[in-house]
Amino acid sequence: MIIRLISVPDHLELPKFHDVMRAILGWHGDLGYIIRIHGQELNSFRRKTRHIALHKFKLHRQEKFLYICDTLHIWEWDVRVVDIQEGAEDDRTAVCLGGRGAAPPEFCGGPTGYRLMLKRQRREATLCNAGLREAGIQLLGEVCPEESAGDLGSAADHAGGRYSKH
Repeated sequence: MIIRLISVPDHLELPKFHDVMRAILGWHGDLGYIIRIHGQELNSFRRKTRHIALHKFKLHRQEKFLYICDTLHIWEWDVRVVDIQEGAEDDRTAVCLGGRGAAPPEFCGGPTGYRLMLKRQRREATLCNAGLREAGIQLLGEVCPEESAGDLGSAADHAGGRYSKH
């Protein structure tokens, strides 16, 4: 579960809200957004909805809406209004106040790709995997033919899977 606590001004327009969410996730690409709020669907592809600000929806505490980032991979986020406070009139800065859980990598294939990536990691399908390590040693043997396979293998074992020349 990924949780972020952010503070945004209520006059923030939907495209800027999208920019804030992408920044919080550490994502740089922009494959659009969809927001479902009060039975309406607003997205980055309709010009009419681009200048709508959050305050137009008159959100209340504990109210939620759906934010979909990356319309290709459909990353869905439940956004909940935790609190509403008076802010300074000229304050236009969004702030991330806290959170937990690492954000998924941007181009990992969406939620399904991310779950598969995590599943592979749990199975230890990394460079520490014996088959992959052997393939790496063979590749190093082709690149460094003057070294014996035994030297490459022991070097890889001692370097945690990385080749280091003695």
